[in-house]
Amino acid sequence: MKLSKLATDLGLEHLGGDISVSSVAPVQDAGVDHLSFVTAKKYLDMVDDIGALVVPPELANEAAIAAKPRLVSKVPALDVARAAKLLGQEYLVFSGIHPKAHVDPTATIGEGVSIGPGAVIGAGVVLGEGTSIHAGVVIYDRCEIGARCIIKANSVIGGEGFGYELENGSLESITHFGIVRIDDDVHIGSGTFIDRARFGATQIGSGTRIDNAVHIAHNVQVGRSCIIVAQVGISGSCIIEDGVLMGGQVGCVPHVTIGAGARIGASTGVISDVPAGITWTGWFGQPHRKAMAQVVASRKLPDFMKKVQDFMKKFEEKS
Repeated sequence: MKLSKLATDLGLEHLGGDISVSSVAPVQDAGVDHLSFVTAKKYLDMVDDIGALVVPPELANEAAIAAKPRLVSKVPALDVARAAKLLGQEYLVFSGIHPKAHVDPTATIGEGVSIGPGAVIGAGVVLGEGTSIHAGVVIYDRCEIGARCIIKANSVIGGEGFGYELENGSLESITHFGIVRIDDDVHIGSGTFIDRARFGATQIGSGTRIDNAVHIAHNVQVGRSCIIVAQVGISGSCIIEDGVLMGGQVGCVPHVTIGAGARIGASTGVISDVPAGITWTGWFGQPHRKAMAQVVASRKLPDFMKKVQDFMKKFEEKS
C-alpha cells in the first residue's frame, strides 16, 4: 500500500517520499518495504534501512530522518497499530463460531460475534454484537457481555465466587446466585477470572481494560474506562470508580472503594478507601508522597545510626 494512502486513511500528515509498504515491523527488524515507528531520539540511528516511519511531531523534522518517508502522529504506537490492520496484519484468525466451540442453544449471540475453539458459552449467556471470544474462554450461565468486547484465551467469566462460612468446625460453601455483567467495549486479557455475584451482578463498566492474570471477586463494581494491570486481585464487594488505574500486583481487601481517577501503584496493598484523584503506593497503601518519604527515610537510616553511634561513643568518652 502506498504511504500516501495510509496517510489519508489514518488522517495523518505525510512528509517525504511516497513509497509502498507491505507491513509494520519493529525498528530492529524493519527493512526497506516496512513501516515502523520511533518515539525518542535515541532510536533515530537505527532507521537507515527502514522504508518509512511513524513519528511524533517533535521528531518530524529531525535531520536524521529529513529524507525519510514518514507519517506524523500524536500517538505513534496507536496509529502504527491502525496501519497494521489496514495492511492486513490482523492476528485473529477465526471468525464466526468455531466448530470446536460449545454454545448452549439458549445463549443469545449478536451479529458479528466470533467464538474461538474450545470456548464454552453457557445457558442464557448474552453476547453483544461484534464481541470476540478467544480460544478456551468459559462464560458461565446467564452472564451478559456487551457489544465489541474482547475476552482473550482461557479467561473465565462467571465462575462461583470464593465464599465459605465456618459452621460446627467445618467450612460450608455459600452458593453464588448472581451473574457477571460486562458493558460495551471492554477488553479482558488471557487467564483472567471474574466471579459471579453472590446475588445481583459483578459489574465491569464500558471501555475498561483488564490485563492478563487478574482476579475480580464476587459483587465487585468496576467503573468505566479503568485500567487494571496484570496480577491485580480485587476482593469481594469492592467499588472501583470511573477512570481508576491499578498497577501490577495491587491487592484490595473486601469492601473498599477506590475513588474516580485514583492511581494505585504496583504492588500496593489497599486496606481502606482511596479518595478520588489521588495516587497511592506502598505496602500498606497510603498517599504516594508519604510513602516515598518513608522509603527515603529508611534508606538514610544506616548513615543516621552510624552518626548516633559515633555521637554516643564521644559522649561516653567525655563522661
